[in-house]
Amino acid sequence: MKSVLPLKVVLPLVLGIVASLAIAVYAELGYRRLESANRQMAVTVEMQSTLHEALALVVDAETGQRGYLLTGSEEYLTPYTAAVPKVDSVFNRLRELLVTNGSPAQRATLGRINGLVGQKLAELEASIALYKKDGAAAQALTDTGIGKRTMDEIRAEVDGMAATHRRQFDEATARWAADIAFARLGMELMTAFTVALLLVVWLLARRDAQQRDARRRSVVEDKRRLEVVVEERTAALSELSNHLQVVREDERSKLARDIHDELGGILVGAKMDIAWVEERLKKRDPESSAKLERALQALDDGVQIKRRIVEELRPTLLDNLGLAAAVDWQVHEICDRAGLECEIATPSDDSGIAPQTSIALYRILQEALTNIVKYARAKHVSVDLGVGGDTITLLIEDDGVGIADDAQNNLLSHGIAGMRQRVRALRGEFSISRRSEGGTVIEVNIPRGTQSEVVEDPAPVDA
Repeated sequence: MKSVLPLKVVLPLVLGIVASLAIAVYAELGYRRLESANRQMAVTVEMQSTLHEALALVVDAETGQRGYLLTGSEEYLTPYTAAVPKVDSVFNRLRELLVTNGSPAQRATLGRINGLVGQKLAELEASIALYKKDGAAAQALTDTGIGKRTMDEIRAEVDGMAATHRRQFDEATARWAADIAFARLGMELMTAFTVALLLVVWLLARRDAQQRDARRRSVVEDKRRLEVVVEERTAALSELSNHLQVVREDERSKLARDIHDELGGILVGAKMDIAWVEERLKKRDPESSAKLERALQALDDGVQIKRRIVEELRPTLLDNLGLAAAVDWQVHEICDRAGLECEIATPSDDSGIAPQTSIALYRILQEALTNIVKYARAKHVSVDLGVGGDTITLLIEDDGVGIADDAQNNLLSHGIAGMRQRVRALRGEFSISRRSEGGTVIEVNIPRGTQSEVVEDPAPVDA
Protein backbone atom coordinates (compact mmCIF):
# COMPACT_ATOMS: atom_id res chain seq x y z
CA MET A 1 0.00 0.00 0.00
CA LYS A 2 1.42 3.37 -1.07
CA SER A 3 1.97 5.90 1.66
CA VAL A 4 0.65 9.40 1.00
CA LEU A 5 2.25 12.42 2.59
CA PRO A 6 -0.15 14.60 4.48
CA LEU A 7 -1.39 17.74 2.84
CA LYS A 8 0.12 19.94 5.53
CA VAL A 9 3.52 18.51 4.59
CA VAL A 10 3.03 18.41 0.82
CA LEU A 11 1.64 21.94 0.63
CA PRO A 12 4.61 23.56 2.39
CA LEU A 13 6.95 21.48 0.24
CA VAL A 14 5.19 22.54 -2.97
CA LEU A 15 5.03 26.14 -1.83
CA GLY A 16 8.70 25.97 -0.85
CA ILE A 17 9.66 24.50 -4.22
CA VAL A 18 7.59 27.09 -6.08
CA ALA A 19 8.99 29.88 -3.91
CA SER A 20 12.51 28.58 -4.41
CA LEU A 21 12.08 28.37 -8.16
CA ALA A 22 10.52 31.84 -8.24
CA ILE A 23 13.35 33.25 -6.15
CA ALA A 24 15.92 31.46 -8.30
CA VAL A 25 14.34 32.80 -11.52
CA TYR A 26 14.10 36.32 -10.13
CA ALA A 27 17.64 36.10 -8.78
CA GLU A 28 18.85 35.05 -12.23
CA LEU A 29 16.97 37.93 -13.78
CA GLY A 30 18.41 40.26 -11.14
CA TYR A 31 21.92 39.05 -11.86
CA ARG A 32 21.44 39.72 -15.56
CA ARG A 33 20.17 43.19 -14.74
CA LEU A 34 23.30 43.74 -12.70
CA GLU A 35 25.43 42.81 -15.68
CA SER A 36 23.36 45.11 -17.90
CA ALA A 37 23.72 47.99 -15.45
CA ASN A 38 27.45 47.38 -15.23
CA ARG A 39 27.76 47.41 -19.01
CA GLN A 40 25.68 50.59 -19.18
CA MET A 41 27.90 52.26 -16.59
CA ALA A 42 31.01 51.19 -18.48
CA VAL A 43 29.58 52.54 -21.74
CA THR A 44 28.58 55.78 -20.00
CA VAL A 45 32.07 56.22 -18.57
CA GLU A 46 33.60 55.49 -21.97
CA MET A 47 31.29 58.00 -23.66
CA GLN A 48 32.15 60.69 -21.10
CA SER A 49 35.87 59.97 -21.46
CA THR A 50 35.68 60.11 -25.26
CA LEU A 51 33.61 63.31 -25.16
CA HIS A 52 36.12 65.04 -22.89
CA GLU A 53 38.94 63.75 -25.07
CA ALA A 54 37.31 65.52 -28.03
CA LEU A 55 37.00 68.73 -26.00
CA ALA A 56 40.65 68.46 -24.92
CA LEU A 57 41.74 68.11 -28.57
CA VAL A 58 39.83 71.28 -29.49
CA VAL A 59 41.41 73.10 -26.53
CA ASP A 60 44.88 71.89 -27.62
CA ALA A 61 44.21 73.13 -31.14
CA GLU A 62 43.08 76.53 -29.84
CA THR A 63 46.12 76.72 -27.52
CA GLY A 64 48.47 76.08 -30.44
CA GLN A 65 46.65 78.68 -32.57
CA ARG A 66 46.82 81.33 -29.85
CA GLY A 67 50.48 80.60 -29.18
CA TYR A 68 51.21 81.04 -32.89
CA LEU A 69 49.23 84.30 -33.07
CA LEU A 70 51.01 85.67 -30.01
CA THR A 71 54.55 84.72 -31.02
CA GLY A 72 54.49 84.03 -34.75
CA SER A 73 56.59 80.92 -34.09
CA GLU A 74 55.70 77.84 -36.13
CA GLU A 75 56.57 75.52 -33.24
CA TYR A 76 53.45 76.68 -31.38
CA LEU A 77 51.36 75.10 -34.15
CA THR A 78 52.52 71.61 -33.10
CA PRO A 79 49.55 71.04 -30.70
CA TYR A 80 47.20 72.34 -33.40
CA THR A 81 48.51 70.09 -36.16
CA ALA A 82 48.58 67.12 -33.80
CA ALA A 83 45.03 67.63 -32.49
CA VAL A 84 43.10 68.35 -35.71
CA PRO A 85 43.56 64.89 -37.35
CA LYS A 86 42.43 63.14 -34.16
CA VAL A 87 39.12 64.97 -33.83
CA ASP A 88 37.34 62.95 -36.56
CA SER A 89 38.39 59.60 -35.11
CA VAL A 90 37.15 60.61 -31.65
CA PHE A 91 33.77 61.67 -33.03
CA ASN A 92 33.54 58.40 -34.98
CA ARG A 93 33.98 56.47 -31.72
CA LEU A 94 31.26 58.59 -30.11
CA ARG A 95 28.86 57.94 -32.99
CA GLU A 96 29.49 54.20 -32.76
CA LEU A 97 28.73 54.24 -29.03
CA LEU A 98 25.56 56.30 -29.52
CA VAL A 99 24.27 54.04 -32.32
CA THR A 100 23.93 51.08 -29.92
CA ASN A 101 23.57 52.82 -26.55
CA GLY A 102 22.41 56.40 -27.15
CA SER A 103 19.08 58.10 -27.55
CA PRO A 104 17.94 60.25 -30.53
CA ALA A 105 18.37 63.36 -28.38
CA GLN A 106 21.97 62.39 -27.60
CA ARG A 107 22.67 61.72 -31.26
CA ALA A 108 21.22 65.14 -32.11
CA THR A 109 23.39 66.76 -29.43
CA LEU A 110 26.46 65.01 -30.82
CA GLY A 111 25.56 66.35 -34.27
CA ARG A 112 25.45 69.90 -32.89
CA ILE A 113 28.76 69.41 -31.09
CA ASN A 114 30.30 68.03 -34.27
CA GLY A 115 29.07 71.06 -36.21
CA LEU A 116 30.36 73.50 -33.59
CA VAL A 117 33.74 71.75 -33.48
CA GLY A 118 33.95 71.91 -37.27
CA GLN A 119 33.09 75.61 -37.10
CA LYS A 120 35.73 76.16 -34.40
CA LEU A 121 38.44 74.34 -36.38
CA ALA A 122 37.50 76.36 -39.45
CA GLU A 123 37.85 79.56 -37.40
CA LEU A 124 41.27 78.46 -36.14
CA GLU A 125 42.43 77.58 -39.64
CA ALA A 126 41.12 80.89 -41.01
CA SER A 127 42.83 82.94 -38.28
CA ILE A 128 46.15 81.15 -38.89
CA ALA A 129 45.89 81.72 -42.63
CA LEU A 130 44.98 85.36 -42.01
CA TYR A 131 47.92 85.79 -39.63
CA LYS A 132 50.32 84.58 -42.31
CA LYS A 133 48.97 87.32 -44.57
CA ASP A 134 48.25 90.08 -42.07
CA GLY A 135 49.21 89.53 -38.41
CA ALA A 136 47.48 92.68 -37.17
CA ALA A 137 44.19 91.69 -38.80
CA ALA A 138 44.42 88.22 -37.26
CA GLN A 139 45.04 89.72 -33.82
CA ALA A 140 42.05 92.05 -34.29
CA LEU A 141 39.87 89.10 -35.34
CA THR A 142 40.96 87.15 -32.25
CA ASP A 143 40.20 90.11 -29.97
CA THR A 144 36.57 90.15 -31.18
CA GLY A 145 35.82 87.09 -29.01
CA ILE A 146 34.32 85.01 -31.85
CA GLY A 147 36.43 82.00 -30.91
CA LYS A 148 35.44 82.29 -27.25
CA ARG A 149 31.73 82.28 -28.10
CA THR A 150 32.14 79.15 -30.21
CA MET A 151 34.08 77.44 -27.40
CA ASP A 152 31.39 78.46 -24.90
CA GLU A 153 28.73 76.86 -27.12
CA ILE A 154 30.82 73.69 -27.46
CA ARG A 155 31.32 73.50 -23.68
CA ALA A 156 27.61 74.08 -23.08
CA GLU A 157 26.66 71.19 -25.40
CA VAL A 158 29.35 68.95 -23.87
CA ASP A 159 28.13 69.80 -20.36
CA GLY A 160 24.57 68.98 -21.39
CA MET A 161 25.56 65.57 -22.77
CA ALA A 162 27.73 64.95 -19.70
CA ALA A 163 24.73 65.71 -17.47
CA THR A 164 22.69 63.14 -19.41
CA HIS A 165 25.48 60.59 -18.95
CA ARG A 166 25.60 61.29 -15.24
CA ARG A 167 21.84 60.84 -15.00
CA GLN A 168 22.06 57.51 -16.83
CA PHE A 169 24.92 56.49 -14.56
CA ASP A 170 22.86 57.37 -11.47
CA GLU A 171 19.86 55.44 -12.80
CA ALA A 172 22.00 52.39 -13.46
CA THR A 173 23.52 52.68 -10.00
CA ALA A 174 20.05 52.92 -8.44
CA ARG A 175 18.89 49.80 -10.29
CA TRP A 176 22.03 48.04 -9.19
CA ALA A 177 21.38 48.92 -5.54
CA ALA A 178 17.75 47.74 -5.77
CA ASP A 179 18.76 44.40 -7.21
CA ILE A 180 21.37 43.85 -4.49
CA ALA A 181 18.75 44.62 -1.82
CA PHE A 182 16.39 42.01 -3.25
CA ALA A 183 19.27 39.52 -3.46
CA ARG A 184 19.84 39.98 0.26
CA LEU A 185 16.21 39.08 0.85
CA GLY A 186 16.75 35.97 -1.25
CA MET A 187 19.74 35.03 0.92
CA GLU A 188 17.49 34.85 3.95
CA LEU A 189 15.21 32.37 2.14
CA MET A 190 17.79 30.24 0.41
CA THR A 191 21.10 29.90 2.21
CA ALA A 192 22.98 28.16 -0.53
CA PHE A 193 21.79 30.51 -3.23
CA THR A 194 22.48 33.48 -0.99
CA VAL A 195 26.07 32.42 -0.37
CA ALA A 196 26.67 32.09 -4.09
CA LEU A 197 24.98 35.40 -4.80
CA LEU A 198 27.01 37.17 -2.09
CA LEU A 199 30.18 35.82 -3.60
CA VAL A 200 29.19 37.11 -7.03
CA VAL A 201 28.20 40.51 -5.63
CA TRP A 202 31.45 40.75 -3.65
CA LEU A 203 33.49 39.98 -6.74
CA LEU A 204 31.59 42.56 -8.78
CA ALA A 205 31.85 45.17 -6.03
CA ARG A 206 35.59 44.58 -5.63
CA ARG A 207 36.14 44.86 -9.37
CA ASP A 208 34.14 48.07 -9.49
CA ALA A 209 36.07 49.47 -6.51
CA GLN A 210 39.35 48.60 -8.20
CA GLN A 211 38.19 50.32 -11.37
CA ARG A 212 37.11 53.41 -9.46
CA ASP A 213 40.40 53.48 -7.57
CA ALA A 214 42.32 53.14 -10.82
CA ARG A 215 40.29 55.96 -12.37
CA ARG A 216 40.85 58.10 -9.28
CA ARG A 217 44.61 57.54 -9.43
CA SER A 218 44.53 58.33 -13.13
CA VAL A 219 42.62 61.57 -12.51
CA VAL A 220 45.05 62.59 -9.75
CA GLU A 221 48.02 61.86 -11.99
CA ASP A 222 46.47 63.77 -14.90
CA LYS A 223 45.75 66.72 -12.64
CA ARG A 224 49.32 66.74 -11.31
CA ARG A 225 50.70 66.53 -14.83
CA LEU A 226 48.45 69.37 -16.01
CA GLU A 227 49.50 71.51 -13.05
CA VAL A 228 53.15 70.98 -13.96
CA VAL A 229 52.42 71.90 -17.59
CA VAL A 230 50.52 75.03 -16.52
CA GLU A 231 53.34 76.10 -14.20
CA GLU A 232 55.94 75.57 -16.91
CA ARG A 233 53.93 77.50 -19.51
CA THR A 234 53.19 80.29 -17.06
CA ALA A 235 56.88 80.61 -16.22
CA ALA A 236 57.78 80.61 -19.90
CA LEU A 237 55.21 83.29 -20.72
CA SER A 238 56.35 85.40 -17.77
CA GLU A 239 59.96 85.13 -18.89
CA LEU A 240 58.95 86.04 -22.44
CA SER A 241 57.02 89.07 -21.21
CA ASN A 242 60.03 90.26 -19.20
CA HIS A 243 62.29 89.79 -22.19
CA LEU A 244 59.90 91.71 -24.47
CA GLN A 245 59.80 94.61 -22.01
CA VAL A 246 63.61 94.78 -21.94
CA VAL A 247 63.75 94.56 -25.73
CA ARG A 248 61.13 97.30 -26.07
CA GLU A 249 63.06 99.64 -23.78
CA ASP A 250 66.23 98.85 -25.74
CA GLU A 251 64.50 99.64 -29.01
CA ARG A 252 63.06 102.85 -27.57
CA SER A 253 66.50 103.94 -26.40
CA LYS A 254 68.10 103.16 -29.77
CA LEU A 255 65.31 104.98 -31.61
CA ALA A 256 65.68 107.99 -29.30
CA ARG A 257 69.44 108.08 -29.97
CA ASP A 258 68.88 107.86 -33.72
CA ILE A 259 66.27 110.62 -33.67
CA HIS A 260 68.44 112.82 -31.47
CA ASP A 261 71.66 112.30 -33.38
CA GLU A 262 70.48 112.09 -36.97
CA LEU A 263 67.22 114.04 -37.12
CA GLY A 264 68.49 116.59 -34.61
CA GLY A 265 71.60 117.17 -36.68
CA ILE A 266 69.54 117.59 -39.83
CA LEU A 267 67.14 120.08 -38.22
CA VAL A 268 69.91 122.13 -36.58
CA GLY A 269 71.91 122.22 -39.81
CA ALA A 270 68.90 123.28 -41.82
CA LYS A 271 68.05 125.95 -39.25
CA MET A 272 71.57 127.39 -39.37
CA ASP A 273 71.57 127.56 -43.18
CA ILE A 274 68.14 129.16 -43.36
CA ALA A 275 69.08 131.66 -40.65
CA TRP A 276 72.21 132.57 -42.65
CA VAL A 277 70.17 133.11 -45.83
CA GLU A 278 67.43 135.00 -43.98
CA GLU A 279 69.98 137.40 -42.45
CA ARG A 280 71.32 138.28 -45.89
CA LEU A 281 67.88 138.70 -47.47
CA LYS A 282 66.35 140.72 -44.67
CA LYS A 283 67.01 144.11 -46.33
CA ARG A 284 67.24 143.15 -49.98
CA ASP A 285 64.14 140.96 -50.21
CA PRO A 286 61.78 141.40 -47.20
CA GLU A 287 59.14 139.11 -48.67
CA SER A 288 61.57 136.19 -49.00
CA SER A 289 62.95 137.00 -45.57
CA ALA A 290 59.47 136.66 -44.08
CA LYS A 291 59.07 133.28 -45.74
CA LEU A 292 62.39 132.20 -44.28
CA GLU A 293 61.33 133.37 -40.83
CA ARG A 294 58.26 131.13 -41.05
CA ALA A 295 60.52 128.28 -42.14
CA LEU A 296 62.73 128.93 -39.12
CA GLN A 297 59.68 128.83 -36.87
CA ALA A 298 58.60 125.55 -38.45
CA LEU A 299 62.10 124.14 -37.83
CA ASP A 300 61.90 125.29 -34.20
CA ASP A 301 58.57 123.47 -33.91
CA GLY A 302 60.17 120.39 -35.44
CA VAL A 303 62.99 120.54 -32.90
CA GLN A 304 60.45 120.75 -30.07
CA ILE A 305 58.52 117.80 -31.49
CA LYS A 306 61.80 115.88 -31.78
CA ARG A 307 62.61 116.62 -28.15
CA ARG A 308 59.13 115.54 -27.02
CA ILE A 309 59.37 112.30 -28.97
CA VAL A 310 62.82 111.59 -27.51
CA GLU A 311 61.52 112.27 -24.00
CA GLU A 312 58.59 109.91 -24.51
CA LEU A 313 60.86 107.19 -25.88
CA ARG A 314 63.58 107.55 -23.25
CA PRO A 315 63.34 110.26 -20.55
CA THR A 316 66.65 112.13 -20.43
CA LEU A 317 65.97 113.36 -16.90
CA LEU A 318 65.85 109.76 -15.73
CA ASP A 319 69.30 109.01 -17.16
CA ASN A 320 70.94 112.34 -16.30
CA LEU A 321 69.37 113.47 -13.01
CA GLY A 322 67.83 110.29 -11.60
CA LEU A 323 64.41 108.88 -10.84
CA ALA A 324 63.33 111.57 -8.36
CA ALA A 325 63.80 114.41 -10.87
CA ALA A 326 62.10 112.40 -13.64
CA VAL A 327 59.11 111.64 -11.37
CA ASP A 328 58.80 115.30 -10.37
CA TRP A 329 58.93 116.47 -13.99
CA GLN A 330 56.53 113.80 -15.28
CA VAL A 331 53.91 114.46 -12.61
CA HIS A 332 54.00 118.23 -13.17
CA GLU A 333 53.97 117.79 -16.96
CA ILE A 334 50.85 115.60 -17.00
CA CYS A 335 48.99 117.28 -14.14
CA ASP A 336 49.59 120.79 -15.47
CA ARG A 337 48.40 119.76 -18.92
CA ALA A 338 45.27 118.08 -17.45
CA GLY A 339 44.54 120.77 -14.86
CA LEU A 340 45.07 118.51 -11.84
CA GLU A 341 46.42 119.48 -8.45
CA CYS A 342 49.45 117.39 -7.58
CA GLU A 343 51.42 116.60 -4.45
CA ILE A 344 54.87 115.03 -4.84
CA ALA A 345 57.26 113.57 -2.30
CA THR A 346 60.65 112.26 -3.50
CA PRO A 347 63.86 111.31 -1.68
CA SER A 348 66.80 113.67 -1.60
CA ASP A 349 69.15 110.89 -2.67
CA ASP A 350 68.09 108.28 -5.24
CA SER A 351 71.57 107.26 -6.37
CA GLY A 352 71.08 103.74 -5.06
CA ILE A 353 68.27 102.91 -7.49
CA ALA A 354 69.40 100.72 -10.38
CA PRO A 355 68.56 101.82 -13.97
CA GLN A 356 66.25 98.88 -14.64
CA THR A 357 64.25 99.69 -11.50
CA SER A 358 64.13 103.38 -12.38
CA ILE A 359 62.72 102.82 -15.85
CA ALA A 360 60.17 100.27 -14.52
CA LEU A 361 58.89 102.67 -11.83
CA TYR A 362 58.84 105.52 -14.35
CA ARG A 363 56.74 103.51 -16.82
CA ILE A 364 54.37 102.46 -14.02
CA LEU A 365 53.97 106.12 -13.06
CA GLN A 366 53.28 107.06 -16.69
CA GLU A 367 50.61 104.36 -17.04
CA ALA A 368 48.96 105.28 -13.73
CA LEU A 369 48.84 109.01 -14.53
CA THR A 370 47.49 108.29 -18.01
CA ASN A 371 44.67 106.18 -16.54
CA ILE A 372 43.90 108.89 -13.96
CA VAL A 373 43.59 111.55 -16.67
CA LYS A 374 41.49 109.32 -18.94
CA TYR A 375 39.13 107.57 -16.54
CA ALA A 376 39.37 108.74 -12.92
CA ARG A 377 37.81 112.23 -13.22
CA ALA A 378 40.07 113.19 -10.35
CA LYS A 379 41.00 116.68 -9.10
CA HIS A 380 44.00 115.83 -6.96
CA VAL A 381 46.89 113.39 -7.40
CA SER A 382 49.47 112.40 -4.80
CA VAL A 383 52.76 110.66 -5.69
CA ASP A 384 55.19 109.44 -3.03
CA LEU A 385 58.54 107.87 -3.98
CA GLY A 386 60.40 106.41 -1.01
CA VAL A 387 63.82 104.74 -0.75
CA GLY A 388 64.24 102.70 2.42
CA GLY A 389 66.99 100.43 3.60
CA ASP A 390 65.76 97.34 1.78
CA THR A 391 62.77 98.52 -0.26
CA ILE A 392 61.91 101.10 -2.89
CA THR A 393 58.28 102.22 -2.64
CA LEU A 394 56.06 104.09 -5.11
CA LEU A 395 52.63 105.22 -3.89
CA ILE A 396 50.13 106.85 -6.28
CA GLU A 397 46.73 108.10 -5.03
CA ASP A 398 43.89 110.07 -6.58
CA ASP A 399 40.46 111.29 -5.47
CA GLY A 400 38.57 110.14 -8.57
CA VAL A 401 35.72 107.68 -9.08
CA GLY A 402 37.84 104.71 -8.02
CA ILE A 403 38.79 101.48 -9.75
CA ALA A 404 36.07 98.99 -10.67
CA ASP A 405 35.78 95.94 -8.43
CA ASP A 406 36.57 93.50 -11.24
CA ALA A 407 39.31 95.55 -12.90
CA GLN A 408 42.17 93.62 -11.31
CA ASN A 409 40.86 90.30 -12.64
CA ASN A 410 39.85 91.66 -16.03
CA LEU A 411 42.00 89.90 -18.65
CA LEU A 412 41.48 92.81 -21.04
CA SER A 413 42.93 95.35 -18.56
CA HIS A 414 46.34 95.42 -20.22
CA GLY A 415 47.53 98.52 -18.35
CA ILE A 416 47.20 96.91 -14.92
CA ALA A 417 48.62 93.64 -16.24
CA GLY A 418 51.62 95.49 -17.68
CA MET A 419 52.33 97.28 -14.39
CA ARG A 420 52.01 94.06 -12.43
CA GLN A 421 54.35 92.24 -14.84
CA ARG A 422 57.02 94.95 -14.53
CA VAL A 423 56.92 94.63 -10.75
CA ARG A 424 56.94 90.83 -10.92
CA ALA A 425 60.07 90.94 -13.10
CA LEU A 426 61.82 92.80 -10.26
CA ARG A 427 60.42 90.35 -7.68
CA GLY A 428 58.40 93.10 -6.06
CA GLU A 429 54.82 93.51 -4.85
CA PHE A 430 52.05 95.36 -6.68
CA SER A 431 48.60 96.28 -5.38
CA ILE A 432 45.77 98.46 -6.66
CA SER A 433 42.60 99.11 -4.72
CA ARG A 434 39.74 101.54 -4.13
CA ARG A 435 40.20 104.01 -1.28
CA SER A 436 37.51 104.16 1.40
CA GLU A 437 37.15 107.92 0.95
CA GLY A 438 37.01 107.61 -2.85
CA GLY A 439 39.60 107.26 -5.54
CA THR A 440 42.29 104.70 -6.26
CA VAL A 441 45.60 103.85 -4.63
CA ILE A 442 48.48 102.03 -6.35
CA GLU A 443 51.35 100.74 -4.25
CA VAL A 444 54.58 99.25 -5.56
CA ASN A 445 57.30 97.74 -3.35
CA ILE A 446 60.55 96.51 -4.90
CA PRO A 447 63.35 94.87 -2.90
CA ARG A 448 66.66 96.59 -3.52
CA GLY A 449 68.56 93.32 -3.24
CA THR A 450 67.01 91.90 -6.45
CA GLN A 451 67.90 94.82 -8.74
CA SER A 452 71.34 93.57 -9.68
CA GLU A 453 69.88 90.27 -10.87
CA VAL A 454 67.79 91.93 -13.60
CA VAL A 455 69.12 92.67 -17.08
CA GLU A 456 70.64 96.15 -17.34
CA ASP A 457 68.78 98.84 -19.29
CA PRO A 458 70.41 100.35 -22.36
CA ALA A 459 72.76 103.29 -22.21
CA PRO A 460 71.21 106.71 -21.48
CA VAL A 461 70.19 109.15 -24.19
CA ASP A 462 71.08 112.84 -24.10
CA ALA A 463 68.46 115.09 -25.60
